[in-house]
Amino acid sequence: MKPVTVLIPAYNEAPRIGAVLDVVCSYPREKRIIVIDDGSVDDTYKAAQRTGVEVIRHEKNLGKGAALQTGIDYVDDSPLWLFLDADLINLKHQHMDALLLPLEENPQVGMTIGMFKSGGKKNVDLAQRYFSILNGQRGLANFFVKSLPSLSWARFGVEVFLSRLAEKNNIPVIEPALKDITHYTKEEKYGFKRGFMYRLQMYKECLYALFNWQKHVPTHDKSIKNLSKDISHYE
Repeated sequence: MKPVTVLIPAYNEAPRIGAVLDVVCSYPREKRIIVIDDGSVDDTYKAAQRTGVEVIRHEKNLGKGAALQTGIDYVDDSPLWLFLDADLINLKHQHMDALLLPLEENPQVGMTIGMFKSGGKKNVDLAQRYFSILNGQRGLANFFVKSLPSLSWARFGVEVFLSRLAEKNNIPVIEPALKDITHYTKEEKYGFKRGFMYRLQMYKECLYALFNWQKHVPTHDKSIKNLSKDISHYE
């Protein structure tokens, strides 16, 4: 089993991140776990530190895309990558396996996208089923991560950006089912009014990424397609 780097961006997740990190820390695989505290104003940083993982802190909130980019830049190189949200409910080792094993079984696969199923929240399951482009639980091969342009601009649109890059460059993507897992909704975390406003902001950022992602792909970058032909270089 190849080593994996787990990146967990977090913003005001102090009450929830501990349960996620307990599972990730006990995962039986060589791993490096990085929490990126994206300018939280609660005790997210301390809650993550208590588990013994590496924690990076943004002084102000820069968005999910910037948090992931900070983690990638900090680690630089890893055989496998796993992006997980900090507010997951009922995360198990088999969910992490489901995201990583397709990358090991087929070195041509560049990314996996987890699909929540039977998680106990029908609205979340439906959103995951019909809008998989937004799903945050992802496994990535190193050749794909190494080829990515900066994610720092994308905020909540980062998953849209990743999916569009894979699609444009014919990078194979697998969507494994993740059974009996879900996450807290924004309304549950922040209350209905504040949570609803956060949700609208998230949709706005996702729509911007959907229609403007190509503006953020430098024309001088070596194409992902060419990099994917030389997978062995990154294994």
